[in-house]
Amino acid sequence: MKKSTLFPLLLMGVSLSFFSCGDDDPDNNVQGWTFDLLPNDTGTKPTEAQMSATVTQYVDHVVLPTYKDLLDKMTAYTAAVDKFVASNSQNDLSDACSAWRAARVPWEQSEAFLFGVADKGLYDPSLDSWPLDKNGIDKIIESGDFSNVDGDVDDDEDAPADAPQNLRGFHTAERMLFDNGDPRQISKSPFSDNEKKYLQIVSKHMLKDVTALYNGWDKGLGDINVPTSYGDAMKKHDGSAYTGLSTVYQAIETILNGDNGMAGISNEVGTQKIQDPVDKWNGSNKDASDPNNPGVLAVESWYSWNSIDDYANNIVSIKNSYFGGRDLDKENASANSLHALVKVINPTLDSLMVVQIDKTIEAIEDMPRPFRNNLGAETEIKAATDACKELTNGLGKIRAKLSAE
Repeated sequence: MKKSTLFPLLLMGVSLSFFSCGDDDPDNNVQGWTFDLLPNDTGTKPTEAQMSATVTQYVDHVVLPTYKDLLDKMTAYTAAVDKFVASNSQNDLSDACSAWRAARVPWEQSEAFLFGVADKGLYDPSLDSWPLDKNGIDKIIESGDFSNVDGDVDDDEDAPADAPQNLRGFHTAERMLFDNGDPRQISKSPFSDNEKKYLQIVSKHMLKDVTALYNGWDKGLGDINVPTSYGDAMKKHDGSAYTGLSTVYQAIETILNGDNGMAGISNEVGTQKIQDPVDKWNGSNKDASDPNNPGVLAVESWYSWNSIDDYANNIVSIKNSYFGGRDLDKENASANSLHALVKVINPTLDSLMVVQIDKTIEAIEDMPRPFRNNLGAETEIKAATDACKELTNGLGKIRAKLSAE
């Protein structure tokens, strides 16, 4: 990953070591401090030029590469589905399942930036709605009437169960491909012709959506929702293309926001993806073998048993956004990153965030697998939800520090 230099040596007498992104051990800097009990700020604020460089780094080295990876993986997945449909072989079905999992990684690692193109074009519900309309899916397979599958997303709160987004996307494909975490066994559960056709239609729509996500950030879609490059609009942040992006502070706030940005996904993982199924489980018969158990049915990606990987990759999305690139950490973080900006303002806050990101990933990965069969693992689940809550709290502190006021 190419790294560029943001902070000049002349910034108000601050030394070079101050801006180095890996000089100090964060664990040594957080002793006795918490997000709610911080030492005083340094009194130094990043300049708008430095913040702008961070936004540019974020777009060019986090968002666009993630969506390009997703596009490549989704293209491979769609080809794998076509190959399976043509051959009907177990090996090709297993390959399609592996390709589905591979595409799932960059998708989940994009969920810290579901604003912009994903929001304006409603590509998140189109690709990843949960729960599914299982009855509607079964009716389509039985009838061969696919007319509703490619319809527009109905994002109304009173949308019917069989709204198009509940009949397609990752999880509709997952339901057809997997059985109890493994590739479906064709010898025991053969695919009908309608089911194969349905799988292809769903997969091609997924590729269409993913292509739009990448192109929307890269060059724009030329439609009413994403007329021009959203990535360029973020980098320019002059308000000429999209409302809410008129200053660099608004661009940074968008990245960190608690709805569909970094703080939004940390909160969603803890409260919705993990805790909501647990709450439903606790109010049920607590029988994971019951096909109608509300707790199990609320677990996203339970057909493939991919849930915990999904949740961990959501936090990786935050990590990539914070360090200014994919697969970076405190040792090789970009100089043009949120990590570097926060370190200017309050090094202890930065160290706490560095530690908390990794703690949250570890706590999620420590939950017993598959999640759908272990909704009663109270100790591990509480550790994961507490970690997500603390991460959300810390991101809120950072949002406040980087605001215009």
